[in-house]
Amino acid sequence: MRLLSKFAGVAAALAMVSAPASAIVTTWDYEVDSIFTAATYGGSGGSLATLPSTTLHWGIPSNPANQQSSLVVGNNPAIGQVDTYLGVNPPQALPYLGFSTSLTHNNRVIQGGSTSLLTAILTNTVSLTPFVPPQGALPDQIIPFSIAFTETPNATPCAAASPPGNPCNDIFVLTGGLLNQTFNYDDGTGMSTYFVNIFPVTGGVLSILSNSECAAAGQANGCFGFTTAEGQATTLAFGFTISTEPLQVPEPGMLALLGLGLMGVFIWRRRQD
Repeated sequence: MRLLSKFAGVAAALAMVSAPASAIVTTWDYEVDSIFTAATYGGSGGSLATLPSTTLHWGIPSNPANQQSSLVVGNNPAIGQVDTYLGVNPPQALPYLGFSTSLTHNNRVIQGGSTSLLTAILTNTVSLTPFVPPQGALPDQIIPFSIAFTETPNATPCAAASPPGNPCNDIFVLTGGLLNQTFNYDDGTGMSTYFVNIFPVTGGVLSILSNSECAAAGQANGCFGFTTAEGQATTLAFGFTISTEPLQVPEPGMLALLGLGLMGVFIWRRRQD
């Protein structure tokens, strides 16, 4: 009986050693397609985009020679390759951080009372194909970003700090969609959980907004976003990662570092092209 027990123990140990372990996909091909799928407006007058669309435009320009204010999706679709990231802090460089789409606010002075954007949903469709080890494409992952926008009155006092002599900055708030969308994938040796992440990385733009800025956008204190000066174009770049652990939501200072790192990668890529 003791001998049989020993053999049973050895067999169990061998079974554990020989059993296939879940192996993560180390490298992915990805494509991110972004499009506005919903928007709400206040006021009246001025043409509006038909949804879905990669551009939202609104308002009657104060200067007839100007175009309407708009939000425009750029670098779309974003196509690239990333390695699976094993950490919890958002990565700052290749091969773990890739480029996603961008969002540009073209800020124009519009006539008071004319149509202005209030909220929008930017829907990101992520297509993934395991590259190492090679496997078939996965079902698309859908990541929506919720946006609150305030077209501020161009008269003092301004809710948002503005350049001297420039009308009041408009206010852009990200209200949902940051980080850690989950999917499971079986590579044939077992099920693994991954987190697909798209997050803003433009350095020097994003921050925790002031209480007055959050209130003007209809948000609670501590809201997260940026303001845009009239007559200027402000671009918000987005990064893309796949991780095996939930990423910690980055503080504004970390986002600034990510933006600087991403800009360095962008310059390097342009030199290689």
